[in-house]
Amino acid sequence: MAAKFDDVKPWPAQKAPPQAVGSQPGHNRPVPSEDALREFRDLLAQRSGLEQRITDLLGSASRAAATDQESAGRCGELVKQVSAAIKVIEDARVNVKEPYLAATRAIDSAAREKALPLVDARAVVQGKLNTFVREEEQRRVAEARRAEEARRVAAEEQRQREAEAAKAGQAAPEPEPVYAPAPAAEEPTRIRGDYGTLTSARKVWKHEITDITVAFMAVEKNANVREAIDKAIAALVRSGIREIEGVRIFEDTVAQVR
Repeated sequence: MAAKFDDVKPWPAQKAPPQAVGSQPGHNRPVPSEDALREFRDLLAQRSGLEQRITDLLGSASRAAATDQESAGRCGELVKQVSAAIKVIEDARVNVKEPYLAATRAIDSAAREKALPLVDARAVVQGKLNTFVREEEQRRVAEARRAEEARRVAAEEQRQREAEAAKAGQAAPEPEPVYAPAPAAEEPTRIRGDYGTLTSARKVWKHEITDITVAFMAVEKNANVREAIDKAIAALVRSGIREIEGVRIFEDTVAQVR
């Protein structure tokens, strides 16, 4: 059984996870999500006629056509008006969300600062534990191999003795006792702590990239990889690069509404 750390007691049982402020039964304060949504809707409601404006713009967009100079001009006006409506909604979203984002960032920062020493400490202890369990597992496997080799050698020697006895017309000799280590347990190493913690050896597959070009060929069809590559190439093209091997870079024409 693993040794106790007398200065560290087991974590006390917790009956229920802590609830966010405002979510406890009987509390008058609304949960932050409801509060934020109400603020967003109230901010949009301050723009008189916005809902009707959105409905009108959607209807106009469904009927829009660009077939000549005049209709194309109207389409340009419509794009500008739709963009203005989108900006109203986006501004409201940013204004309402920013205080919550600031609060979230503050909480994240405080949590990281508080947890970082624990994360580092856990990594140190985990590393020591990994080393011990790895060595224990290697020892267990080595003992099993030695025992198997001893039994194999004993069996081969017995066969030779039997062959020699048969050749000499004698009775087969009794097998000699095999002084070999006891077979190691087939189950991986298991260690129990004084407070019920169970530590066991577990095999995991890890990787190390030795040739990035060859490795890329194995993952090039992955959607996340292709998306990342597309974003990286788009940034290069925006920066002014016009020649990239394996990429067709071309100039296109789009309408710009001002």
